[in-house]
Amino acid sequence: MLPNIEIIVGTYEEFLLGYQLKQQSEEDGDQVVLKQTFADKSHAGSLKCVAVQGPWIASGGSDDRIFVYDMRTRKQSQILLSHSGTINSLVFSPDLTHLLSGSADGHMIATRVGSWKTEGDWQKAHAGAAVTHVSCHPSSKLALSLGGDQVLHTWNLVKGRVAYKTNLKSKSTLGSAPDCLCWSPDGEHFTLSGPLVVEIWEIKKAGVARREKTPAKPICVAWLNGRVCLAGLENGSIVWISLDAPEDEAAKNISAHEVRIKAMSYFDGTLVTASSAGELKIWSCDIEKQELEHLTSTNIGCRPTCMALLDLSSFKSECPQTSKVVAPKHTNQEKSNVVAAPKPRGVVTIEFEQDENPTIEDDDNSTTSDDTDSAKKSKTNHKKLKQDEESVGQSDDDDCEKSDDSIADFSDSESFGTDGFSNDSDSNQRPAQRKRRNPTPVGAKKAKPKQAKKE
Repeated sequence: MLPNIEIIVGTYEEFLLGYQLKQQSEEDGDQVVLKQTFADKSHAGSLKCVAVQGPWIASGGSDDRIFVYDMRTRKQSQILLSHSGTINSLVFSPDLTHLLSGSADGHMIATRVGSWKTEGDWQKAHAGAAVTHVSCHPSSKLALSLGGDQVLHTWNLVKGRVAYKTNLKSKSTLGSAPDCLCWSPDGEHFTLSGPLVVEIWEIKKAGVARREKTPAKPICVAWLNGRVCLAGLENGSIVWISLDAPEDEAAKNISAHEVRIKAMSYFDGTLVTASSAGELKIWSCDIEKQELEHLTSTNIGCRPTCMALLDLSSFKSECPQTSKVVAPKHTNQEKSNVVAAPKPRGVVTIEFEQDENPTIEDDDNSTTSDDTDSAKKSKTNHKKLKQDEESVGQSDDDDCEKSDDSIADFSDSESFGTDGFSNDSDSNQRPAQRKRRNPTPVGAKKAKPKQAKKE
């Protein structure tokens, strides 16, 4: 079963790349392939170091900047501008509380994870010389650092100060620039390398537990467990170093690449190596037999400078997952049974003229002609109603001009019955209408009733 990891590679061409292991089914059987997951070009210079822990990725380069990525959302989270020189080393504390960084400006800085605020800044961590390597103990309480002054510093991270110093200038085997500083998984040992040697130091002895000579210069180191480590050499080979092997027994040399091995990382039985030619190889490790089985490889097309492995099972991704909806396929018989949708009908345009008899362009549309007829009838009826109202208003005005006496005579006429209808035999005569009285003028005064005179 393939490990659930993502390979993070920093390159000289300013790219940060991601790769994952996938199983691809073919005719010969299932094969393991490497597929690229992302490519980011945020740096303005070549990448020098990369660190991973939990969902976080931090990359440092020659542009004096540190970029932080949150792999839960797969987005850039923060840009740290606390250094004024090339970032040489980056490491997260295992408890994921701080990010330690060493730079060519001589500063070693501790940055709080989450708030990304600087909580510790040792401006002259190595007497003003460049800080080249930083490695954090698995307990997150100690850290080791190497600098241009060739002094190994042991830091007490609880108190935030140097616990003790080890001068490496007297170590002729390590040369003028010690390299490959790396803690073992159990925290009991760490490695240092020189031009043609790899040394494993033990904390209890405070000295070298095993020294292994190499045919070429060691470039990188990867621990398999607390007792076994591998060293990648400049000639492309891998040296298998075990603390349990006899002292007089030479370490096993395994040919891996044609050119120098620039970076190497191990996780859960899987070893990943990257050469200066851009070749990325995946190996399956058998610790008991001291064997490496090649699984797959690819060429990234860039020159790798650093590498780290991200454990995807240690966090939950928050990226939205898109699902593909596949339309069902219809057979020829089903296609013949499918009824085609009717085409949209044409649009009928109706125009009206100003004369009394409007003409319609579409004679076939009977419904529109009926609507126009009803519209004409409603218009004529409306005109008749207006004429009747005007005639009634005129008659009312004429009647209002009559005197009050005529109104009294009209009400006392004997030719009308009590119901207001004529007593004549002509039944077609219309019923009488009671005429309106003239309203009292606004300025007129009402007559006061006469009072009876007292006798």
